[in-house]
Amino acid sequence: MTRVSSFQTAALFAACIAVASPAWSESKKPEPAGDRVATVNGVPIRRGEFDGEVFQIQKTLLGMGRPLTGSQVASIRAEVLESMIRREALYQDSRRAGIRPDEKAVAGELAALKKQFLNEAEYKNELGRRNLSEEELQSQLERNSSLQQYVERQFGSKVTVTDAETLGYYESHLDLFKQPLQVRVSHILIQVDPKWDDPKKQEARQKAEQVLKDLKKGRDFAALAREQSDGPTRTQGGDLGYIRRGQLDAELEKAVFKMKAGETSDIVETSYGFHVFKVFDRKAETILSYDVVKEQIRQHLAQEKARQDADRYAKSLREKASVEILLRDEVSTAKNP
Repeated sequence: MTRVSSFQTAALFAACIAVASPAWSESKKPEPAGDRVATVNGVPIRRGEFDGEVFQIQKTLLGMGRPLTGSQVASIRAEVLESMIRREALYQDSRRAGIRPDEKAVAGELAALKKQFLNEAEYKNELGRRNLSEEELQSQLERNSSLQQYVERQFGSKVTVTDAETLGYYESHLDLFKQPLQVRVSHILIQVDPKWDDPKKQEARQKAEQVLKDLKKGRDFAALAREQSDGPTRTQGGDLGYIRRGQLDAELEKAVFKMKAGETSDIVETSYGFHVFKVFDRKAETILSYDVVKEQIRQHLAQEKARQDADRYAKSLREKASVEILLRDEVSTAKNP
């Protein structure tokens, strides 16, 4: 089930953050005088963050095949600016309520972002490309942490979701709970380097043929995988677990999904080796039962109710705040609350 997060407009390092996603700016950092798009009670909203959120939304819509007109881009910019104004007003209120970032959670999130890069140098290069320092990134994560806690304490703890609501959601969104065909399969790979000459490739094929003969004689697949496979799952006896369509290369998928439980494939040749598969179980396509997903639905609906309550409250805070819009010549004035 797709989770809907409050105030979520963009993603940083492809990571979704539950309350407000810090956004990369694709544009060059402007001069200090132009580095503000608005102020909320005297606190500036940075142009870089604004441009980043707008860019991410445009990129998402274009990826969905929805090209934008000039007026639609202007509308998006106005909506993003209004969202950021309300978010800042809500953040300021969280500070007044004494809420502070969860430092352990922030450190964990920062570490998770770093792991998406091969090394520290690549991570630093990406920060530089985005005109963002690590201190600014951490500051954004800390703000998100405060907002998450605030929304949960002020709104999430007060919402209720009835059994009728969870059942109604389930019955009207059955497509979300479809479980596709799954096959539990194990794999033996005799690896081939494309640069090898024909005799060496033929030697690898003969090894794969011997593996297949041994399996037909009754050798245990897992034991043989541990002895002979060059695949990454050899230490698990070749076990790939349950897989769905789309998780293997097309030529391998074709071989695997036509097999019945207990069957072993013939040798399947690809550019990177010779493969032998054994299917141990098949789970037909089904729809997850209501009892299995009931708690997930309840959590989703509670989060959505909390988000809506927080948004209404942020709107009231925005009405009371001293807001200065500094982009009147570039976008339509941010929507009246």
